[in-house]
Amino acid sequence: MLLTCFMLPAQAQKSIRISGTVLQPDKKTPIPGASIVKINSNMGVISDEQGKFLIDVAQKDTLMVRAIGYKPLLYLPKQLPVSELRVNIVLQEDSVMLGEVEVTSRPSPEMIGRALRNMKREQSSQVKNPGYIPGSEPPPPPPAPAPTIASPIGLMYDMFSKEGKEKKKLQELLLLEEAEKRRKEREEYNKFFKDNTGYQ
Repeated sequence: MLLTCFMLPAQAQKSIRISGTVLQPDKKTPIPGASIVKINSNMGVISDEQGKFLIDVAQKDTLMVRAIGYKPLLYLPKQLPVSELRVNIVLQEDSVMLGEVEVTSRPSPEMIGRALRNMKREQSSQVKNPGYIPGSEPPPPPPAPAPTIASPIGLMYDMFSKEGKEKKKLQELLLLEEAEKRRKEREEYNKFFKDNTGYQ
């Protein structure tokens, strides 16, 4: 007796395109800059000025929706036989209770005294510290991590603020200067070769 086995290919996991709007509790006002991230992954999007977003998810994915000043919300797409889904996500405001705040027109005497004491401290020098070795200072702290979808505050600041845009332009200028410097160094080095190819 001959038995024949057939292996059927596993059905590919169907993806759903979710287009939605993140709204305030009044269900009319959009929330710009809200982050919509797939749980257990770094993939996500940010809502635009009208609170709209577009993201592709698998049937089993869960979305985390966050915005500054609102409670985070977990959204699980419904198991529907569709390839596109339109949703409105309403976030609830998150109230933060602050402690008592005292507003004064000038610093307290304790703060003034502390500032004066700090000013009177003498700076240590190499003469007073004979065992001091120049260059033995600890390295500077590492730069702040780049903003990502997981940290929407830094990302929004870099996207929308004047300082963020200026910082981006400065980084581009520094990269151009570095490239120009390398090109000049290469030309300087290559002029010593007969065929002017050098190490290019």
